Amino acid sequence: MAQQYTDIAKDSRLAEVKAGPAQTRYAATLAHGAVLSFAVMLVTYVLYVSGITEPLVPLEEMPKLWVHSAAEYRAAAHIPEGWGWLRLLSKGDMANFIGLALLASVTVVCYAQLTWSYLRSRRKLEAAIALLEILVLLAAASGLLV
Repeated sequence: MAQQYTDIAKDSRLAEVKAGPAQTRYAATLAHGAVLSFAVMLVTYVLYVSGITEPLVPLEEMPKLWVHSAAEYRAAAHIPEGWGWLRLLSKGDMANFIGLALLASVTVVCYAQLTWSYLRSRRKLEAAIALLEILVLLAAASGLLV
C-alpha cells in the first residue's frame, strides 16, 4: 500500500499541481479555526463535567434522557429550538455548543477569504461561486429553510 502512494507521488503530473495563495490561506484558516474550536470545546466540557458551571440537565439525569429521540430529549430538557440555545450559555451543557458553532462557522470565514482573494485578482466567476456558497451556508444555519 505504501509503495502505491510513493508511485503516485513520483508521478510528474501531480508534482506540477500547486495550491495558490488563496487555497493556502483557506487551509491555514481552516486549520487554525479547527484547533481554536477544539480548544473551546475542551474548556467548556471540562467546566461542565467538573461542575464549575451548572448544567441545564444534571449529569445524573442524562442516562434517563439518552433513550429518547432528539426531539423528546429537547422537550424534556426544556431546550428551545434553533438558535434558542444561545440564551442558555450560562449553563454548562449548553456552553459546549459554542465550540461546535465556532467550528461550523469557520467554513464561512474561509469562503469569505476566498471571495475577497478572487475579487482582488478579478476572477469574478470564482468570487460569485464562493459568495453563493456563503449565502447557502448562512441560509442553512439560519433555520429559515426548515
